[in-house]
Amino acid sequence: MNTIYSWKFEDKKNRWASWYTIALSIVVWLAIWGFLTKQYWMSFIVLLVAWVFYFLENNSEDEVSVFLTDLWIQIGQSFYDYSKIENYTYIYDNSTPIYLRLSINRTGIKNIDLKISEKIVLDLKNILPNYIEENPKWELSFVEKMIERLKL
Repeated sequence: MNTIYSWKFEDKKNRWASWYTIALSIVVWLAIWGFLTKQYWMSFIVLLVAWVFYFLENNSEDEVSVFLTDLWIQIGQSFYDYSKIENYTYIYDNSTPIYLRLSINRTGIKNIDLKISEKIVLDLKNILPNYIEENPKWELSFVEKMIERLKL
């Protein structure tokens, strides 16, 4: 196994100070409203989703390492064989590349977005087509743009 290319990117959430206060207020308000209107399951689901979101965020790595080898792509501690990756695309915001999106051939999480820069795109354009098919039709959806802007 030979490492062909590697890079690291910071995956730390940089939210403004009152973001957590606003988010917690919304969650508590929805939970109380659910109890007052006797929608107990809604309150439970809101609290459960907030807890899972908080748990995943606090247990994620601050810096992610990506290694491209001749057999697989390693993202952090996970390995993705090239045969399990359907295709890839570069996601741009205006003319700036922001993500390398890998479409995984499995149930559950179908897309993995890796932060990239212009230099990484130039380097990967010579490497990735040898292993995976490119899908140039992907774009950020409205919801993904909102998530990006709100730093969710």
